[in-house]
Amino acid sequence: MSTNTTFTGLLTNDKAFLKEDPLQTKSEYELQKISEVIESQIETLFEELRSGISAREDSRAFGAMIEKRITENWGNVCSNLGYQAIDIPGRRTIFDFACNIEKKLFGFDVKTKDLDSTRYSDGGVCAVGNLLKFLANDKGVFMIVEFGHDKSTTKNSSRDIEYIRVAPFHCLPENTYRIENLGTGQVRLNYTINQVWDEIDWSRSYSDFFDIFCDLAITHYKRVKADAEKRIKSIEQFKDGGYQNFQFIR
Repeated sequence: MSTNTTFTGLLTNDKAFLKEDPLQTKSEYELQKISEVIESQIETLFEELRSGISAREDSRAFGAMIEKRITENWGNVCSNLGYQAIDIPGRRTIFDFACNIEKKLFGFDVKTKDLDSTRYSDGGVCAVGNLLKFLANDKGVFMIVEFGHDKSTTKNSSRDIEYIRVAPFHCLPENTYRIENLGTGQVRLNYTINQVWDEIDWSRSYSDFFDIFCDLAITHYKRVKADAEKRIKSIEQFKDGGYQNFQFIR
């Protein structure tokens, strides 16, 4: 993949973007091209470190190291592509770094995936409400930057980056999304970006995504409500019975 690709002026004749529908995303070609050039630029940051990055004590620390290297160079990445870098956000955002592309906000979230099948990965992304606020209220495009890494075959206590993938969250296959947690509801991914790469629907509109995701969220919260009502009843019965033989109603 060429690292000299520039994006300034790409598809400048595409007047449909955000003209009629404020939630309309960029065209299929444009989103795919943005993903490709961002991926290419990020690859250059890790080219010299692609084999034999020092392992960290856990996956979270390793991910923090990856994120730090990108954020330190994010201004240069955006400058190379003709994008407008945005100041690194605080902890309350769902993305790690961001930029404006033709006045459209793109937020990027780094995910590191340990390819060791014995290691657990919850695929966590963010809370349901925060995702919907960013996509609908901020009119942003939420991008996942995924690093697949494995134990180095040449150096002890080191990791090799096997792949880097960049893709818009709202374009992932429907069966990739899931929601867990009885509280706010946490968005998680069933599969890695790399696993579903050939199934990405680059042309999916926000309306189509919201149809998919809102149905999933409604189903989740209805289940949460039913479970909560059962737990309330269980505790009420426990209290009424003199605090004997507690068990949750199934």
